[in-house]
Amino acid sequence: MAAPGTWWSGTQRVAIAQAARGGTAEVIPTAASEAARTIYSEITTTSRRWVEEILAGGLTMPAFVEVIGVVSRLAAVDEFTRALGRPLEPLPDSLPGAPSRVEPPPSRQGRSWVPMVGGMSITRALSLVPAESRAQEEIHGPLYMSYSQMADQGFERELTRPQMELVAGRVSAINECFY
Repeated sequence: MAAPGTWWSGTQRVAIAQAARGGTAEVIPTAASEAARTIYSEITTTSRRWVEEILAGGLTMPAFVEVIGVVSRLAAVDEFTRALGRPLEPLPDSLPGAPSRVEPPPSRQGRSWVPMVGGMSITRALSLVPAESRAQEEIHGPLYMSYSQMADQGFERELTRPQMELVAGRVSAINECFY
């Protein structure tokens, strides 16, 4: 989170996280702050029109996708921390450097609100910014299961695969998950 990303510097990525948690973040555009707060705490209020308004506020689609990546990982870790009854971890100090500005690969718009590279699925949701997609997969494994483990119907941890899917399905329903 604290390192430079594809479209945001380390300082800006930490500011995105601060905005997500309700803090002030003067080093990022207002649209990025609004997107971060909404994704973190009011995700069910989003719509295609909301995305269009955020983009009209000055964000490019790849920069918006990077905001989604930073905030979704922060939210996952913060919710896990809350579930354990522990205080939230402080945000890290930013690391120096410039964003890579690697142009996005060819993508296509599907039923989702962001374009994706390759197939249309939740695992491809951040694929417009490959570094964010990789970061999402890295945290997905420890918190749930890796994408490759998802293909193994016999995969088990402390819970059996059906138990994991029941918990995941229930949490998704409670959180009104788009997918």
